[in-house]
Amino acid sequence: MSIELTVRQIEGVTIFDISGRMVSGNDGRTLHAALTHEFEHGHRWMLLNCSGLQFVDSSGLGDLVAAYAAVVHRGGVARIVNPSRALSDLLARTRLNALLDVYDDEAAALESFTELNNQRTQEKLAGYLQRDQ
Repeated sequence: MSIELTVRQIEGVTIFDISGRMVSGNDGRTLHAALTHEFEHGHRWMLLNCSGLQFVDSSGLGDLVAAYAAVVHRGGVARIVNPSRALSDLLARTRLNALLDVYDDEAAALESFTELNNQRTQEKLAGYLQRDQ
């Protein structure tokens, strides 16, 4: 079973409800294409709701981070909400939780979309990308 996406809007934020298993293959391209599509249609603030993700392998994590970074690199803002315990542990082990904005509560994640917080998100990714060069 691959991922399924449902898209909804709340308070100017595009929320992607992701469910299923995110593993190597088309899942990353599916998520990347969905985020890019919304971004190209003027939706700059995105929230990736991972509550329905049953499993994420290392390739799936890479795809999730690549989709996230693609939005932020273009000037958008993306955040992750409701990661499973396994996904939270994976983010911690890989230290990606320091780069990504991760929330346990959708209401708190929605409130985080402010100009100041959005600027911090941009700066974190820029610093991370400069570090790797």
